Amino acid sequence: MQLFSNYILNRKQHVVNRNTKCSLKNISCGVPQGSVLEPLLFIMYINDLPNCSTFTTVLYADDTYLCLSDKNLNDLQLAVNSELLKVDRWMGLNKPSMNNSKTSYMLTSKSLRNTDKEIVPLSFQICLNHVLLSQKTCVKYLGVLTDNNLNWSSHVQLV
Repeated sequence: MQLFSNYILNRKQHVVNRNTKCSLKNISCGVPQGSVLEPLLFIMYINDLPNCSTFTTVLYADDTYLCLSDKNLNDLQLAVNSELLKVDRWMGLNKPSMNNSKTSYMLTSKSLRNTDKEIVPLSFQICLNHVLLSQKTCVKYLGVLTDNNLNWSSHVQLV
């Protein structure tokens, strides 16, 4: 236990910009980036995130995938926004932060597979901290491109 305490506690950092260096500041949370123990400590740190909401949650390193389904689009929108509040509350209590500029959503539907139709009406909106998240028709997760028809043709073209 002393090993982890020595590794995590009483850490300081400073920023250097060109020839200007700011004073040392205490680090009160997080794990040392680039260290051998970073992946293990981060997984231990974020491991209970899936318990804070009803999202199906997939964690891999610092990538997080949240999934929710509903047959009714209005109910889905309400549920996603409600569950994101729970995730945001967990984040606030546990100190990691979500990068809104890297956070997006994608809707899929069996009824629209293999068509060029838009899946989502303009009224469908997902918000995080009063910021509208961008909707994507194709996302990259763990290096694989998948589109809203759950098709990998974009990934095949990339490779």
